[in-house]
Amino acid sequence: MRSHQGSRFTLASRPPAMIFRRLTGSIAGMWKNGFVVAMAAEFSFATYQRPISIRRRVRRWIIVSRCGPNSEFITIASATGKFAPEVDAPIGLAPINTAVGVLLSETAQDITFLMVRQQPTDFPIAGTFFPTDGYSRLFEADGTFRLRSEGRHAHSARCPDGHARNDVPAPAPNARRALGWHLDAVRHNWVGEFFR
Repeated sequence: MRSHQGSRFTLASRPPAMIFRRLTGSIAGMWKNGFVVAMAAEFSFATYQRPISIRRRVRRWIIVSRCGPNSEFITIASATGKFAPEVDAPIGLAPINTAVGVLLSETAQDITFLMVRQQPTDFPIAGTFFPTDGYSRLFEADGTFRLRSEGRHAHSARCPDGHARNDVPAPAPNARRALGWHLDAVRHNWVGEFFR
């Protein structure tokens, strides 16, 4: 899977057949293979020890990719760009923090990934690796491509090289960088999206 960044993900750079598939193909067929899409997301944050107890909600853009030699990974990256829920995703979206999941199960109705706390070996990502526990589920509802993800994470300060965050297996109660979270997202049109 190619990097999320760069001008290669434009309609003008793709073969006509690929453009036609993106505009007219079945959504269910699309997310079975590799892709990169932008989604409007709502994050609900909670305490680490009690993730059902929501403290605050934030809306932002995310970049979601299914990738790997056998499409066995998902990456979910928080992205730069001003958020507006009723418009297309901004052209210049770029990944900031990137969580990774490995394929757990796949049916005709949905695909579920297990989020990981260690970056897979020989698996480069765009953005800073973001260790997390949880799951991510891709599915279609009302003709729309959606993502539901839930879990929690605990980190120490960022590593000096800036390429990863340090995972904390057993954080202290109310630790500053330890949170539970819930994520609901829906695909928006984006000039950078790509389907394999």
